[in-house]
Amino acid sequence: MNDPCGEFVLRLGKAQVDAMFERQDKGPMIDDSEFIPLVESVLTAFETVVIDAEVVEELWGFAYSRYDRACQEADPSFTTTDNVRLMRSYLLGPRRISRRGR
Repeated sequence: MNDPCGEFVLRLGKAQVDAMFERQDKGPMIDDSEFIPLVESVLTAFETVVIDAEVVEELWGFAYSRYDRACQEADPSFTTTDNVRLMRSYLLGPRRISRRGR
């Protein structure tokens, strides 16, 4: 990315997502059904103010990877695909998918 503004927004978004997951790691933990919608609200704010869809998608990808890392630490038997699907099942907006059990 050669856009300094886009790079700054990306760094800012990643820092916010990191801070949320770090707080979750330190506890007390919030149930995923409440925590993931908080993460979604931060990312949705970026969707409404950032013109570059590539930046938004990279932020979502970063959030999915942070959730996958947390899930892998809790139970390494689940795949990244499983974990992303689980995260998306907790979303409230258009990225939500129905939960099919784990």
